[in-house]
Amino acid sequence: MKHAFCTLAAVLLLFGTLWAQFPASYTSSEIYHDLLKANKTGSVLYIAAHPDDENTRLISYFENAMYARTAYLSLTRGDGGQNLIGTEIGAAMGLLRTQELMAARRIDGGEQFFTRAVDFGYSKSSLETLEKWDKEAVLSDVVLTIRKFRPDVLVTRFPPNNYAGHGHHEASALLAEEAFEAAGDPNRFPEQLDRVETWQPKRLYFNTSSWWIKDLPERARNNDNFVRVNVGDHSPLLGETYARIASRSRSQHKSQGFGTDVYYGLNIEYMEYVKGDKALSRDDILEGVDQSWSRLGAEKAGELMDNVIRNFDHQAPEKSVPLLLDVLSVLKEVKASSLRDYKISELEQLIAKAAGIFAEAVADDYYYTPGSDAYVKVNIQHQHKNAIMLKGLTPGGKSSKEEVAIKKGDFHTQEIKYSVPENAEVSNHYWLSEPYENIFSVKEPSLIGLPENPAALSVQATLEIEGYLMTLELPVQHKAVDPVKAVIYRPVNIVPDATFGFSEEVIVRTGEGDKTVVLYASNHADNVEGSVELILPKGWTSIPESQMLKAPKKGAVERMEFTITAGSDAESGDISVNFIPTKQGSVTATCYTLTEISYDHIPDQIFMKPATVKLESFDLDRGKTARIGYIEGPGDDVAKYLKAAGYEVETLTEDAIQSGALSRYDAVITGIRAYNTRSDLAYLNDKLNAYVEAGGTWMVQYNTSRRLKSEEIGPYPFTIDRERVTDEAAEPTFLDPDHPVLKSPNALGPEDFDGWVQERGLYFASEWDDAFTPVIGWSDPDEPERRGGLIAAPYGKGYFVYTGISFFRQLPAGVPGAYKLIANILNLKNTGEDKP
Repeated sequence: MKHAFCTLAAVLLLFGTLWAQFPASYTSSEIYHDLLKANKTGSVLYIAAHPDDENTRLISYFENAMYARTAYLSLTRGDGGQNLIGTEIGAAMGLLRTQELMAARRIDGGEQFFTRAVDFGYSKSSLETLEKWDKEAVLSDVVLTIRKFRPDVLVTRFPPNNYAGHGHHEASALLAEEAFEAAGDPNRFPEQLDRVETWQPKRLYFNTSSWWIKDLPERARNNDNFVRVNVGDHSPLLGETYARIASRSRSQHKSQGFGTDVYYGLNIEYMEYVKGDKALSRDDILEGVDQSWSRLGAEKAGELMDNVIRNFDHQAPEKSVPLLLDVLSVLKEVKASSLRDYKISELEQLIAKAAGIFAEAVADDYYYTPGSDAYVKVNIQHQHKNAIMLKGLTPGGKSSKEEVAIKKGDFHTQEIKYSVPENAEVSNHYWLSEPYENIFSVKEPSLIGLPENPAALSVQATLEIEGYLMTLELPVQHKAVDPVKAVIYRPVNIVPDATFGFSEEVIVRTGEGDKTVVLYASNHADNVEGSVELILPKGWTSIPESQMLKAPKKGAVERMEFTITAGSDAESGDISVNFIPTKQGSVTATCYTLTEISYDHIPDQIFMKPATVKLESFDLDRGKTARIGYIEGPGDDVAKYLKAAGYEVETLTEDAIQSGALSRYDAVITGIRAYNTRSDLAYLNDKLNAYVEAGGTWMVQYNTSRRLKSEEIGPYPFTIDRERVTDEAAEPTFLDPDHPVLKSPNALGPEDFDGWVQERGLYFASEWDDAFTPVIGWSDPDEPERRGGLIAAPYGKGYFVYTGISFFRQLPAGVPGAYKLIANILNLKNTGEDKP
């Protein structure tokens, strides 16, 4: 049969994916597994609130055991979470966790979607959550995802009540239940219907567990409201159990510390009926769903697929290519639908896998500017018995019609020039391109729900296989060979000629005197030249007023210093950068700060934001405390901001603590979650207690209540709990108004607790020895006062303090009251009191 027609362009993930990973290769058993999956048409959408909320065991099972197309809809990107592996917070944290979800899906086989909801931190009620998010906007996104993905079954992770344990969790279940009905109603969100059609899923189930139902196995045994599956079953084609696949997938959430053990043996997952048609089977969530080709009106395609599977040759997968082309021929004649289009794309991917096609487009750099030229190598190889014709390459809309016959095993390389348009937009993640608070602002509706942007540059390679024309969309990537890490791919991005980064996230000026502002100009093109000046808040002046940037070569980084002086009417505010290019005809350029995020388990990421920095000027009395020893924890920039406030801060190593040479420090601080990650602290407690007894101040910042490396922290016992205060504006109660933490060297009042961000604190102490004094109390609405956020105890001549106050958020945000409070804590031993 001759297949002389051209398909729509298919984004084939095996050809240099958008995630900039090494192009995948497939064993014959994996190809056979994908054939079995392509022969099914059922689908499941799993819904929860955050990255890491998803049950990877079920996603792996649905995708790889039931051969159901499966996706996870995470309402947020996890922007408000803590970070176990780095210092990213806020937008950067959301970007890191987005990529961790993508890494997880690459392992378990699922797809990934998001709404525009921002993770604003821990919430204690769905009422607060839905009010901050704008319920209708997020519900619209959930409905849109259902209408696009068209799942047969919805599965939620959390119950729709406060047993969910988090306002975001509860809201995810409530929104899923409402969206289940709304997606099929043409009167709900009708503005979507010019892009998608209504869709009614068949049923909605809740993925329950013994966390919520203690006697779950007994209750589910003879109850037709429950479906149960054994995710511990083994896949002979994939060579492991579905639970083991899931453990590898879940372990990609490294920033959240979710590395997990490999599951063996019986492993039951339970799903409880919520809405729609109840499954009549106790072990099949898709019971009653037509998963055959007949739902497309393509019964003939189903017969042909059965034939492909029966005749599959594990020693020569390429023999399946002509048979798969026959399936495509039939499918092309079927009435157009989103499911048909998906199946065409899926079959084209199978053809490419079976033919052993390797294709990539690699550039000579990873940063390009508008108007520049990228030199791109397109590499193609295949293992098909007959030659494959390269009919042409289309970079940036310009077509090259040169035809090349590529024989089996030949490695074809073709270099092309890709001219980046002068008006090309700089690369930025679509959800971060506009200012936002609790919901992202997205200008282009077609992007809503996507996990990431389309590739900045791409090349379309048109191949002819057995008379069939197939267009491969190849994202342009940069490839480098590292002597340790071997081949590294990273995305290509469009960036401005120059980007500008301040040395600090916030500039703090305490007291009088001038302040030095350090600015780094990074050049991404040759011959960048222009005037750089700071736009200052009212009452400030700069010396010099401007500086010339002259960078003849791409890649140069120039350090610029400006000395700023406050006048009598100086105000706090934002400092921004103004760059005026010298190039004739140029206009004042929009100035961006480019931030790179680099970890081994995800592709390198960038994001750009306006080149501004917050300037906070306030009086801060540091007392007699000058030198601080800092015991680092994970994900903590507190030391950096203490330096900015004028302290001398030195990192304390294990050897430095062991040596007992701590007397040179006025205070010692333990970083956040240090006791969750550092085993050495378990046997350094006595050394640190001795330091306190001799007159030092030791402050321990929050640790999570689970997975502590040591139960002994400080000289007196206390218990860390999950208690927290999430309302950043919660009124403080001074439990001991005369305590030196509140009085010296900075007299604190209620106004010092204004302007805090995200929360007051987390993982407060719930019980403590009588030696401790609780200093400040706070409460969330309708909750009792939490008094364990700051407890202090004299010990010998010094002080020990445990605090759950989120200094790691407040100091980078430039909150004056937080700086004054931590200064008072660090000055405790210098109050002149005779401590027992």
